[in-house]
Amino acid sequence: MTLQELYAQIDGDYAEAVGRLRADSLISRFILRFLDDKSCEQVQQAWASGDERATFHASHSAKGVCANLSLTKLGAIAGEICEATREGNEALRAQTDIDGLVAELAELYARTVACIKEYQASL
Repeated sequence: MTLQELYAQIDGDYAEAVGRLRADSLISRFILRFLDDKSCEQVQQAWASGDERATFHASHSAKGVCANLSLTKLGAIAGEICEATREGNEALRAQTDIDGLVAELAELYARTVACIKEYQASL
């Protein structure tokens, strides 16, 4: 599997990743390190435990990691959760289906991890 194929499967933006990191070797190194990042799992755990503050912090971290790797869709979902749980955004919070977003994040995160592991196995 190539990096381009990986990014297509995980709804990322390979061209943006190249623009940011400049070399496939760097993209590969950092995308493999994503497997060690637990911020998406922490979003799920924090939300399940009812801790909106921890949900905000974990989703903020996940959004940043995803932005750095150009994991566009995963980062967008994390960003929506982040904004809806940000202190002072109660009106947005009331209008947002955070349960649905967390479920969507969990599904896409699992698919992303599986695809990255497939990519890793192909190296």
